[in-house]
Amino acid sequence: MIKITKKTYSILCFLVVLAVDAQISTSTGGASSVLANIPASNTNVGIGTNNPVSKLEVIGAVKAYAEEFTRELPNGSTFVDWRDRNNYSRVLNLGTVRDPSEGGRLMCFYDFPQSNVINLTKSSFYLSIDDRSNHTRFGVGAETGGNGFLSLMDKNQIDYFKVFDDGSDNFSVVLPKTNSRIIIGGFADYANSLGHKLFVQNGSAKIEGNILTDSNIGIGTSNFTDGADTYRLSVKGKIRAEEVKVYNTWADYVFSPDYTLPSLKQVESYIKKNGHLPNVPSAKEITKSGLELGEMTKIQQEKIEELTLYLIQQNKEIEELKIQVKELLMQKK
Repeated sequence: MIKITKKTYSILCFLVVLAVDAQISTSTGGASSVLANIPASNTNVGIGTNNPVSKLEVIGAVKAYAEEFTRELPNGSTFVDWRDRNNYSRVLNLGTVRDPSEGGRLMCFYDFPQSNVINLTKSSFYLSIDDRSNHTRFGVGAETGGNGFLSLMDKNQIDYFKVFDDGSDNFSVVLPKTNSRIIIGGFADYANSLGHKLFVQNGSAKIEGNILTDSNIGIGTSNFTDGADTYRLSVKGKIRAEEVKVYNTWADYVFSPDYTLPSLKQVESYIKKNGHLPNVPSAKEITKSGLELGEMTKIQQEKIEELTLYLIQQNKEIEELKIQVKELLMQKK
């Protein structure tokens, strides 16, 4: 005959409860007590509660080696509205409830099937992290065989950083806010970075491609104006190049029949009075205002062409004198 002890009886009762109700419910009065659910018709499993409202409800921490959450809704699913779609497609739901209307919490992962709501032709996934005011601050998602994105948003749920793939090999990194800037090697409050869209501290930047700008470029300076003129490229320091090409007007007007070539006496008089050639800036002007390469080259060409005309005139006079000398010699014979 088998003797049933009090301990054995308790174990048998526990197994019967599990077999009949398929539930575990512990009271807060002690870790050793196991109670039936209230009401008894509740077939959910509760640990730390005797009235679980989910298939498994745990009041306390859970320790496990691995977790697997699955809800594979078929493509072509039908939902009442987007809230209904979210409720059924949500695989992970963590943190404080931020939207009571659809039960979403601060961190959610959705596995959306192709359905009659929003995702009409493609399935997709979406992971979001919100704040308690129900504003999304981080989001990443993608369509099956289609576009994908990653977004960081401010307190007003406006994108300030977005990575976007349109599904056609077109990839973009976007900082849409007007006050956005990128700082490499420094911090947001670094003084030298303020006011710049891109700042690289204590390092070099190499771009293997064209650099295009609709504004100005400064090297060693941020000043682009000189008097009334604004310069696209401003350099404080020396410039070295193998060749410089300047587009400007030229001095061929000197050879026009309407051009008034000053006489050499007029040139001499001007030099004595001003200390430099006519139409050529003085040393004082160059020191004060600098030398405009294109304009100065044109002026120098003007003087070369004027010198050519003077030489032509002198050559004509010399040839005329030669004829006169020859005639005089012939008369003496």
